[in-house]
Parts: sequence; structure tokens; C-alpha cells
Amino acid sequence: MEEPLGRAAVRDARPAIRRHNLVVVGFDEIVANKYLPCISNVVEAGYIDSYSVIDLESERSTIEERLQAVDLQPREIVYLPDSGTTTEQTQPKLIGTAVRQLRLPDMPMKVYIATEVQAHEAYLRYCVQSGIDSLVEKPVLAPLVDGRFTPSRISEVMQELIAQAARTGAEHSVMTLSRYHRIYNGEVIRSLEERARNWQAPVTSLHLRAAGGVWNLQHEYESRDDHPYRYGYGMMMHGAYHYVDLAVQCLSLNKLVFPDRRFRLEVSSFGAFPIDQHLRIPNPIASRFEDGHPRWPDAESLAHPFGETDITATFRLVDVASERTLTVGTLSFEQTTPSIRSWQDLPDDVYNKNGRTSSIDLEAQLSTLYSTHVHCYDVPRGQNADRIGAFARLTTRANASLGGPPSPDPPALGGAPCLCNIRRRPFTPSTPTR
Repeated sequence: MEEPLGRAAVRDARPAIRRHNLVVVGFDEIVANKYLPCISNVVEAGYIDSYSVIDLESERSTIEERLQAVDLQPREIVYLPDSGTTTEQTQPKLIGTAVRQLRLPDMPMKVYIATEVQAHEAYLRYCVQSGIDSLVEKPVLAPLVDGRFTPSRISEVMQELIAQAARTGAEHSVMTLSRYHRIYNGEVIRSLEERARNWQAPVTSLHLRAAGGVWNLQHEYESRDDHPYRYGYGMMMHGAYHYVDLAVQCLSLNKLVFPDRRFRLEVSSFGAFPIDQHLRIPNPIASRFEDGHPRWPDAESLAHPFGETDITATFRLVDVASERTLTVGTLSFEQTTPSIRSWQDLPDDVYNKNGRTSSIDLEAQLSTLYSTHVHCYDVPRGQNADRIGAFARLTTRANASLGGPPSPDPPALGGAPCLCNIRRRPFTPSTPTR
């Protein structure tokens, strides 16, 4: 293909860097609206020559329509048969054929895996075995056995892939919220880390609640292919993993105080599932959506292995050697919370199909010395379900005798009994929850 006038001259002026060929697996709304500008920037900078797309044949018309709204077009698109028409034996061959078709001569390839989570493993395995650099969205994988989610295989598969990756030398990364969230990392974690390090104060209390406001109708649990529930996984694999990461980051700060101790996390939890929904949604409201009758009324349906909609848990972090408790807290990941859904049928032209509106509440305490409490929440703007503003309210409390900037030297005692600081600010969320 002949290059536009002047493009070659611009490339000649760029620094001598090695360009790559990018393959995007799964071209959904987030990739098109959120990540494509980033891809455009690295193409312009000369790090990426171009990008190509691999997706499912059933998504062809949706992707073609989506591409009409973007400036940077893919060099090539390969559509593969849907998973229902492939087997575990044929899928790797189809992936290999597609990737080889998209290779550019004498140019290394990078693969960004952004498809539905159940397909992650096959693409990641191919990249690992073939020595191709990859970036995969979280969750990294959701192993299926006979079409059902089998979480007991996660560790086994991950260990296998890590061992293979060590032999090929390619780089494999995971897209995580912690890479770029300026409220959680720039404000909350940073302030806790400074004080834990300088005061040698452990995290003794952590309470985290993530309310998603996701409202599916009963029949949608059986039919949805994006963010599905019928394979046995649900809210945890659709988005709550971001906040599991956040909780782990907070609890890991205890290693600053006790670097040589081993800790055990004990958890007790309860969950709610699609079979419970008829009891939990007011019948007059559900009836407006023709969803007022229980879809699974008999006892046998209780065994249907849908993925979860809500989980709440209590935990404690225990010192293994002494069996003493260091940290106590709660984790709550819920979807049956206030939503902006007011439509019966899922729309085709929006990402926020079921009215998600998020509210994240986190409070972490360092013993008797310091507490930080952040509330990040969505505010809908107008009639467009995808136009949602994000705000954060941050409250910190400290023992006044230790107030002010953390110092390596213990501050003198005295002063008022408590110091409280409250800030509220809008911010741009880095990425919607998948």
C-alpha cells in the first residue's frame, strides 16, 4: 500500500527505535473508546507500526460499525468461528493460523488479549509457547472443564504457564488497576505506606465495599455472552478482582513492619446468586421489565451453577508462628445495589448495558495512629448511560501528636486529641470495570 505524502519523512525524523506489530484480541467498547487513543500515540511515536484485530465471526457487524467511529483503522481483521463451533483441539490451530496471518516480515509482534475471560487462556498459552510478548487483561484466566468454571485449576495452569514463559524469554504482563489509579495509589496507598514505614505501624483494620449497581434480568443470566454467568463465574471475575487487588495492596503494607513474618488470611463468606434475585428485587418493579415471576422456582434449580452476583466476607490476617491476629476486616463485592437501568432490552450501542453505577468505599487503619477513608462514586450525566462522572471523597484522621508529614524521628507528644482532613474532588476513571 502506498504511504500518504510526507509520512515516510516523518518516520525518518523519529528516534532509532525498534517498531513492533500489535495484534489486539477482542475489539470491544473499552478498546475502541479508551485504549485506541493510546495505540494511536505509540503508532505516531514509532513504537508500533500498525495494529490488527482478532475477534469472533458473530461480532463482525458490531466491530465494523464500531470502526466507523474511530480514526485509526486496523491493518487487518481476522474473524474466528465462535467457541460453540470449536473444540479444545481445534481452537489452538485456529489461533495459530490467525496470528501467523497477521505477522509482518522482520517485525516482532506484541499481542494484547482483551477478549472475554474464558478465552484468555488459549491466547495466552499460544503467546507463551511461541515466545510472543503479551499483555492480558485481568482476570488472567478462567479455566473451564466441560464448559464450567473450575477455579481449582487456576494455580495449576498459572504455574505451568509461568514455567513455560521462563524458557522462551518473552515478556508477559497483566493489565491491573493498580498501574494507574491516582486516587487509590496516588493518595490512599501512598499515605498508608509512608506512615507504616516511618511509624512502624501495621494495618490493623481494613473495610472495603464495592457496589456495582449491575442489574441483569433473570433471563439474561442464561443468555449473555459478554460478562456471562452461565459458565459458573460471575461478579468476581467480571470486575471485583480490581478490588481484591486493592485489598491485597493494603494488607501487603504489613511486610514493611514485619518483613520476616509469615501471615495467613482466614476468610468466611456468604454469597447471593441469580436464583435468589426474584426474592431480592421488588415485584412491582421487576414486573415493569416482564421479570416478575421466578425463573427457577423449584428446588432442583438451586443446584444450577450460575456465577455469583454478590459476596460479603469477614477476614483476619494471622501471624503463622504465634497464631496472633494482626488485621481484621470486611470485604463486600455487590451488584444488587442502586442502578440507573430503566430499560427492558439490552441496548446494542452502549457499553453500560445494564445500568452499572459504581460506589467504592474503603477505610484502612494503622493501629491507634491513623485512618484513611475514601469513597469513590459515579454520578450519571444526562440520558446517556455511558456518560458517568466520577468523584472521590477522602477523609483522613490522625492522632494529633503524630500529625503533619511523616518523619523518621518520633514526634513529640502533645496537641489536640485528633486531626481530621476531608477532601472531595472529581477525577477521570482510568478504565471502566469489565
